Parts: sequence; structure tokens; C-alpha cells
Amino acid sequence: MRAAHLLTMLLIAAAALLAGMLSQRLSISADWTAGNRNSLTQASQRVIGALHDGPITLRAYIYPGPQRADVRAQLARYTRASSRVSLEFVDPARHPQEVRELRIGDDGALQVRYQGRSQTVTDFDEKSVTNALQRLSVATDQWVVFLSGHGERDPGDESNGGYSDLAAALDSQGMTTRTLNIADAAAIPDNTALLVIASPQRALLPGEVELIRAYLAQGGALLWADDPGERYGLGALAGDLGIRWQPGTLIYPDYKTIGTGHPAIAVVANYPDTPISENLTRISLFPYAGSIAAMSRGSGWRAETFLRSNTRSWLETGDLEQASLSFEPDTGDQRGPLDMGIALSRTVQAPQGPQAQRAAVIADSDFMSNGHLAKLGNRPLALALFQWLGYRDAQIAVDVATAPDANLDLTASQIRGVWWVYVLILPFALLGFGLIRWARRRRR
Repeated sequence: MRAAHLLTMLLIAAAALLAGMLSQRLSISADWTAGNRNSLTQASQRVIGALHDGPITLRAYIYPGPQRADVRAQLARYTRASSRVSLEFVDPARHPQEVRELRIGDDGALQVRYQGRSQTVTDFDEKSVTNALQRLSVATDQWVVFLSGHGERDPGDESNGGYSDLAAALDSQGMTTRTLNIADAAAIPDNTALLVIASPQRALLPGEVELIRAYLAQGGALLWADDPGERYGLGALAGDLGIRWQPGTLIYPDYKTIGTGHPAIAVVANYPDTPISENLTRISLFPYAGSIAAMSRGSGWRAETFLRSNTRSWLETGDLEQASLSFEPDTGDQRGPLDMGIALSRTVQAPQGPQAQRAAVIADSDFMSNGHLAKLGNRPLALALFQWLGYRDAQIAVDVATAPDANLDLTASQIRGVWWVYVLILPFALLGFGLIRWARRRRR
């Protein structure tokens, strides 16, 4: 009997030792939070996957203490996602020169390193770290040049009609925005990765148009976002792109049912299957949008529609201020579905050989403005469009979302209910239960 007892104890000890050894070699983790808040989003995983040419180092400048454990827990999602990601801690007191050069404060900072380049952030959340990784994904600055001088949308304008929020979003993804007045510069810079024409309000000079056409003929990437109305001298550019702007403004007769507030706010809920739109799932809104059509042949471009209105919409050619709008084909109105956004691609002959070229035309410039960018799916669409035009296919639609369970919002009555339950009822109930148990034991 004693031998059997001894053998059982030895087996238990051996099992405990084996379990301890396995726990050092194997690990299993699970994230049960809503939105997988403690795991990397698919957007961040795609960014890490795109950085496949070397190790990624997260260098945290944090003083020894409890804060390091918090930072390690926050960044563990990155080290778990890829074996190429490593985390190391640096004591700022031992490296004062680095701290001064990086301008690191008492709260610490994180330096993200990849292929000899680095980005420093002061927040350790996923959005900040992933944005730093996106900026490192491009070896040199990609200049997104916005045409100016003719009343176009301005990336420095902070009003509702400006593009400052878009510029900030592009900067977080490694794209540097600039403005260009062609009449003043008399040239388009050689390091322009993408030229943006966003709704000019005055006519361009013939020489300016020719410079844009020459840039396009040489293989430059182009985004043309415009609204219904006059083209202000850019008709020849439309011919070069093989597209035709159609007269009129898109009307959605269901605006009261879906709650947009105006019949001239187009809604896109279903996207054609294209590289730009394949990861888009949210509804996008387009105030006062128009329509474009691709020419069937002769342009040399391969056209793909990435935005299309629904079958109930129509292109209104009459006055939008009339008492009631109705579809009147006899006056030129066109029934949907109608193309709103077209992606263009082709191969051009460059000095170094054939190279791919991309362009996109979208019949609305309002959806990217400060007043509308944050609405529903407008921001993911805009970023996907710029990523595709920047040849960053692995990062299309990469935009780190906020976890849905990050905040707990309670009404005043709910807060009072929680107070009554946890401050009064539960403590007194436990006290009463304890007194009853004590009294019963006394009677024994």
C-alpha cells in the first residue's frame, strides 16, 4: 500500500514537471473580446505581411517598473503575429543622447525599426504602431501632389469643404501631401507619385493642361475627382483617359426612407469586385455626385468600375431646386445603375522598359472632404483608392478600426441601479448571510 502511494506521488511529480517543461516550449492564447481587441486586426496583419524583407524591431524607451509590463502586454499582439517582430526595452537614463535626439519625454516612446529606417511614436496602441509600420513600408516619401490655383480642394484647408483630414490620413500611411500651382512651377516635380485634380472651379490655362497630359503620357499616376458641371478646360484630358463625363446629378428617390436628408446624396452599399473595393463593406455617401462612362475602344486603357449607383437612382439633368423631382427620360434623364468611379490601368513604354500605369476618375469630390470623410465608409474607400494608385496593393483598405467594446455607456438610471445593487443591496445581503451562518453555528 505504501509502495503504491509512493508511486502515485512520483507520477504526479513527473506529470507536473512535464507540464512545466511543455509550458516553456508551447503556448496557447485566445481572445474572447468583442472585435478581438487583444489581437491584431486583419489590417495590421496585412501591413506586417507586406514588410517581408527583414526583421521588425520595436524599441521601447521605458524606465524600469510596472509600465514595462503594460507596454509588453500591449505590444505582445505584434510579437505573436510574426516571428520577425521583436520587442526590446531601453532605459532612457542609460541612453541620454538617444533620448535627446528622439525628443522622448518622461512618458516614454516607441521606436519602430525596419530596414535601417525608423519611426518614433509616443502612443503604444495598435493604430499608432501600425501607422508607423505603414510609413516604413515605403523606402522614400511618396509625394501626393494636389493641383492648386484654380479653386481646387486644398489639403491644407480645415473647413468642411477642405481636405486637411484626408491629408492627415494619407500622412499616417506614409504618403506626403503637397500642393502644386503649375502656372507658377511650370513643371510637375519628378518625385510626384500621384497627381490629384480635385474639382477645379476656374479654367486651366492651355499650357497647364498640356503639362498634365504630358505627365500622363509618360506613365504618371493620376486621380481626377470632380463634380457635375463644367470641366474647365480638361476635356482633352478626359479623352486621353478614355472616359466621358455625363451631364446631370445623381438622384436617390429613397432618401427619406434611408435618412440621408436630400435626394442628391448618392448611396453606395454594394461594390463591384475590384482591387480597390474588394475589402470594403461599409456604406459610402456621395453628395451631389455625377456619372462617368468609359469609352468602348481606342483609349488603350483597361477600365474597371469600382463605384456604381443602384437601379433606383437616375441622373437628373433639370433643376434640383424644383418642388418635386421625377425621372423624365424625354428631357435627358438617365436611369441607373450608372458608373460613378472608374479605375484605369495600362502598360506604357518607359526609358527603362514597359511599366504599369494607373489612374482613377470619380464623379464626386465631396466624399473626401472634411465634412464627409468620417461618415460611414467614406474614409476606408478614400484610403483604398490612394493605396491602389500608389501601387501598395498589399495595404489596400488598411485602416485600424476602433474596438466596439472599448467604452461602457450607462444612462443615469442605470448608474443609480448599479449603485443600489453593489453599494447597498449586495454588501448587506452578504452581511446578513454571514450573520445567519454565525447564529446557526452558535446554536450547535
